[in-house]
Amino acid sequence: MSQPFESVRERLLRAGIAPRHAARYVVELREHLADLTARERSTGLDEQAARERARAVLGTDAQLAQAMIDKTPRSLATRAPWAVFALLPVVALIVLVLAICLAMMHVLGPVQPAWPGGVPDTYNGLIATVSFVSRFLLGPAIAAGCIALALRQRLSSGWVWIGLGLVALFGAVLGFRMTIFPPEGARPGGAAFGAVTVVVLNGRVNAAATLAVVAARTAVLFALAAFAYRALQARLNARIRD
Repeated sequence: MSQPFESVRERLLRAGIAPRHAARYVVELREHLADLTARERSTGLDEQAARERARAVLGTDAQLAQAMIDKTPRSLATRAPWAVFALLPVVALIVLVLAICLAMMHVLGPVQPAWPGGVPDTYNGLIATVSFVSRFLLGPAIAAGCIALALRQRLSSGWVWIGLGLVALFGAVLGFRMTIFPPEGARPGGAAFGAVTVVVLNGRVNAAATLAVVAARTAVLFALAAFAYRALQARLNARIRD
């Protein structure tokens, strides 16, 4: 059996009320309903009759929801979905990748001159792990956050899809990259740090191969995000109907 006023919560969320405001309002309604039911019970009514009378006194779900909607401002995600789902995730992704690159330069830069024979084994694992996380996990994590927010606030704005597309694109382009230069003659080996995905063939950046890799990664990430969003949205709607 569903809790009372769940319909009120859904109406508030779909009207753009922040989830915390909707949740607090529903708790207050349930407490008020309990008080009214106890008062009606004191007049001699049984539990069912007392609850029905108390519920009638409060008003319909539509009336209760509208009263809250009329006096509560909409959430930021509803008022400015372009900022929440498109601008903020992209800025966060850029800042995080740049922060990772700067941190790795700070850690690895001082030991770089000591690599005449290549990268020490103690750093290979760190480089591989950070590169994998920044290139393959950071974008999906931010996309998952966007999906969770959209579902929690019952949003169906086109900005959600635009945001997922932008996160997929920037997630494919950005990521910590470290190119190791082997020693050559009397020159010691070294390294170059980067934050952009590139494909190097024969010692030179190959634009066509880079574009192909970026396009493939963008398509895969967006397809996975879109599938997850649709599947979770359908599951949520089914749960609400039940």
